[in-house]
Amino acid sequence: MTGINRVTRMFSFEHDVPEDVQYQIVYDKSSKTMPRLLEESSWSATLSDGNWKFLKNNSKEITIFPSREGIVKRNRIHFYMLTGLALFYVAPLLMMLSTLWVILTDINSVEPSPYWWITAVFFVQILFVIGLAIYLTTKLKAFERKFFSGALEVERIPDETFTKWKFGWIFSPDLMENWLSDNAEKGNHLVRIGKSGTRFIFEKGEPKRVSYVYDYQLKTTPSYTDIHKSAGWQLKYISSLSFTKHSIWAQEYNKGEERPRFTYDAKEKKILVRKVVLSSTVLGLYILAIAIYVLWINFSIQHNMGLDLFNHFMKWALIISLLSPIIIMIRTIKYAIRMKKSNEMFN
Repeated sequence: MTGINRVTRMFSFEHDVPEDVQYQIVYDKSSKTMPRLLEESSWSATLSDGNWKFLKNNSKEITIFPSREGIVKRNRIHFYMLTGLALFYVAPLLMMLSTLWVILTDINSVEPSPYWWITAVFFVQILFVIGLAIYLTTKLKAFERKFFSGALEVERIPDETFTKWKFGWIFSPDLMENWLSDNAEKGNHLVRIGKSGTRFIFEKGEPKRVSYVYDYQLKTTPSYTDIHKSAGWQLKYISSLSFTKHSIWAQEYNKGEERPRFTYDAKEKKILVRKVVLSSTVLGLYILAIAIYVLWINFSIQHNMGLDLFNHFMKWALIISLLSPIIIMIRTIKYAIRMKKSNEMFN
């Protein structure tokens, strides 16, 4: 490899003697020189273009590899921007789908316009951005699963299991932690949690003392799971979202020992509570705003076209959906009050 054009994504090569060589691409803005440990492990920079560095190693046995965290952080920034734009497009998409429904059901009510092509282009753009955000999420998750140890601690699924359902526990995680620990003392041991985060699968066994900890991170490093696993924690659940991580960890302890926790520092616990409250409140307000906006559109359609069965159903469905964000915020406020009164947190 002799060069690269980042605009066209074109790599340049020249024919030479065949060699067995390991290449690795890294993204590093912090340093222009290679770390000493990599140089001692026979890594050398064959090409550099901006913050992108192409390293190679001719050794037969390679034990140390360059970090890929720089690439992950860069990709996540792009993902956050694209996802934010996709979420912003949700309201216009719902409005345009409502308009499309009107066109399909009552074509005579549509006013001809020479600018419909602008609407069509904007609609295609919305679908493209949302589709690209979904594609990028899939690629980013696949990359992190391949190069970083984020696997759940489930080696096998027992033959005899039973299921318990728990909805909305992320808005009151302290109750969920106690619930899982109480189950462990009764001999009901958590095996895994479904991808939706609501289906808890248990197996029956001997009563044990297990500390369950919920952790929420707005942004995690690729080595996030490795750090906690090295401290003896088992990862039982981690959300599939790339920009926020809800995770549940478990660690067994003996009678008379202090219950293991991620942190015993009151300040760090307060920070966790603030993050949970803030994220839940933002989510509740966002859902509330979308529901009110779509409800307003529904009433506007009814005012202009009259009330049919579909619009009547949509109206009541949207009114009922307004309860969801209200319940989220109420549960979050109760969680904050419990934590404020907790001696564990402030004493």
